[in-house]
Amino acid sequence: MSNLKDATQPVDSGRRHLLKAGGLVVVGGVLGGCATATEINPLIPPVAKLVEDTAQTRSTPAEPGTVIGSETPTLEKPTFVAKASNPFNYALADNLFWSDIMMEHSMFFVQLMPGRELEGPRKQAEEFARLFERQLEQARGLRPDNFVAFNRTSISLAKRLGDYKKTMREAQATGKMRSLVWPLFFEHTAREADRFAARLELYNRRQIEFDRAEVVDFWSKTMGEHSGFIAHLLDPDERLLIDQASKLERSFRDKGFRQVGGDTVLKAANEVLAFKTVGEKGIYAGKIKSIISPRLASHVRREAVRFIDELKRSS
Repeated sequence: MSNLKDATQPVDSGRRHLLKAGGLVVVGGVLGGCATATEINPLIPPVAKLVEDTAQTRSTPAEPGTVIGSETPTLEKPTFVAKASNPFNYALADNLFWSDIMMEHSMFFVQLMPGRELEGPRKQAEEFARLFERQLEQARGLRPDNFVAFNRTSISLAKRLGDYKKTMREAQATGKMRSLVWPLFFEHTAREADRFAARLELYNRRQIEFDRAEVVDFWSKTMGEHSGFIAHLLDPDERLLIDQASKLERSFRDKGFRQVGGDTVLKAANEVLAFKTVGEKGIYAGKIKSIISPRLASHVRREAVRFIDELKRSS
């Protein structure tokens, strides 16, 4: 991580410092001097100037027959979006993307519920992971004539998982359960399950439009909470990255920020994607000290890609 810290030092005249984080090349001079969307954190550059390897910053149009399994390498996981503007294509993309996200939530809960005393809720999380893995596999068979019925099964499953998350959140918050899952993480993931179900219900009514205010509010909360999670999961020695994450958290939680023009919000979304992409690369390569797994780093990065996609569709 010394390279990351060096990148914020003054750049010598006539030359630029380069930061390499897991194969990702970053121009050091950009880190110190580029204005950002919120003007809160001048250390986070726009993604276009940060990321040379853009494979992790692009979305992937969902196709029938496409599926990703639980063992797909994190750096290779696609971020599925609708290929065309119709209910079937939106349903296909959301079932592929969010079923994977729900499966991963359940896997994180399993990891964070060790010991015999947590065997009951851990087994429930294991079952949800299995059910969503199966749902993800079956989503490859979606067709225009069967997606409505399939959506109903996903809606039911997402609501069940959302109820489980809310129950676990209350147990953790009141001290009835002592796991390693923050109450806010249960709340955060329950909100995502609820939205997954709500979007599928819209598609079944042949509604695909995005309400821009809802998109900005939902994803700003999500990006802000992600940034807070990252700040608390980094090694205490990673002071620069902790500071960056904390500043991002504050900017995305600012309700006034959520009401600003589309260009500013999109720039901020690109900034958080840049931060997560560098983080994922660095964590994957062992260059960033943390207790963040590569799967979790990939997970939050893919959600930032979806944020940007939905912003563009709601403009």
